[in-house]
Amino acid sequence: PQEILDAIVSEIENPCDLLHLAVTQKRFRDLIIPWHIRYRVIFAQLSDVGLWEHIASRRDLASRV
Repeated sequence: PQEILDAIVSEIENPCDLLHLAVTQKRFRDLIIPWHIRYRVIFAQLSDVGLWEHIASRRDLASRV
């Protein structure tokens, strides 16, 4: 199931390892590339209004933060 794959991928911390996994199978690629490579962990100041507005304007991104 998708939830199990997502849980497995969430445990991988190194982006390079994520990319290596992404090229092994289409299902992993489709999960990792849009959801785990970008916006996985965000370190930003609360005052970075532009970043937060960008995330808030994209429901798909906001749901992952």
